[in-house]
Amino acid sequence: MSRPEGPIDPLWPLASFASGLRALRQERGITYKEMAGLAHYCPSALSTAARGQRLPTWGVTRAYVLACGGPLAYWRSCW
Repeated sequence: MSRPEGPIDPLWPLASFASGLRALRQERGITYKEMAGLAHYCPSALSTAARGQRLPTWGVTRAYVLACGGPLAYWRSCW
């Protein structure tokens, strides 16, 4: 069983971006380990992308969104 994600500080500049990524994964109902198999990135890279402390690369963001079945054009504009 995986440990719960830590809170995102709402004062961080990327809080909204990270919260959106987390919501996308939760809507899909998959774990980071399952996402890793779909995204071809390690679970830690994917969870770091949704931590909100720094902007993930577009490659990681794209893989995250595609693994969750999210709207790529929307996330590209957010990135």
